Amino acid sequence: MNRTLQLAGSGTNVSLQQQGNGLALIYLHGAFGIEWSRSLIDALAHSHSVIAPHLPGYGDSDGLERINSFYDLSVWLDEVMDALDLSQVTLVGHDFGGAAAAEYAALFRRRVSRLVLLAPYGLWPQGDPLPDIFGLTPGALTRLLYADPSGPHAEQFNAPLADKAEQMASILRRRQALIAAAKLLWPIPDKGLKHRLYRISAPSLVMGGRQDQLLNEAYVTDFAARIAGASLSWVDGGHMIPQEQALAAADQIGRFLNPMLSTAAWPTCCNVTRTNFQAASASASPLRAPWCCSRKSWCSTSRPLRWTCRCSSRCWHCWPSCS
Repeated sequence: MNRTLQLAGSGTNVSLQQQGNGLALIYLHGAFGIEWSRSLIDALAHSHSVIAPHLPGYGDSDGLERINSFYDLSVWLDEVMDALDLSQVTLVGHDFGGAAAAEYAALFRRRVSRLVLLAPYGLWPQGDPLPDIFGLTPGALTRLLYADPSGPHAEQFNAPLADKAEQMASILRRRQALIAAAKLLWPIPDKGLKHRLYRISAPSLVMGGRQDQLLNEAYVTDFAARIAGASLSWVDGGHMIPQEQALAAADQIGRFLNPMLSTAAWPTCCNVTRTNFQAASASASPLRAPWCCSRKSWCSTSRPLRWTCRCSSRCWHCWPSCS
């Protein structure tokens, strides 16, 4: 479902996509726009209510003239959450959206229950400067973003459209996306985030692509090390994780957000597989999976839920409580 919000006070319009059911999850897209994250958004919507706003300057979201820093972008996101009446959410961000998510989690940390960062911008490695995506030819950019520059995902990124009007609209969208991203990422994306990452208190997962030529393994590892207690994971792919490795990323994110998906966390009284567990949670079974319940219903603080489970002859019953 596509909808538009108008933020109180500023009057700024925010275009967003919302789909799925379950706990609220806000997804912040990368520098090239939300269209390259649709596969991951669809996968995450199987277990969450995913809210994916177009950042200012993207899609039909206006207000880019009000965004001059990541702090401004964090205030914008805070106002979006107010407009959606969300007191606390899971926050997921990729690339440019990863930097925005990390900044928000550091500044408004009580509103983020869990944080997932996919190949996030925000740092500037000393002695190993990042490539400038704003000054590259399409071919060079594609080789930087994709593990397989000649594969179907890369082809989709550069594919010309048969309709000339649609092709021109696509070119203008790409141009506008880079203008919006450059406002905060150019000439370098380091705006002091390294001095604030220690403030992040939400359980965090940082994910990188093994073949990422833009933000390499050393960069992603260093980013994760700066967040206390953060988990670090990898997918076999390049920088465009939400497009190239949507299902693999969604699986790892699901395991992080819903520990019950890990069979190691299940009581031995149940001889049940993860597939059966997921199938039961999607059916009319009395099983109450973590993503079927609103955390807000039981916890007024940021403390994690503790699940008490008991097996019966027909199903697995779970009850949440605050730990």
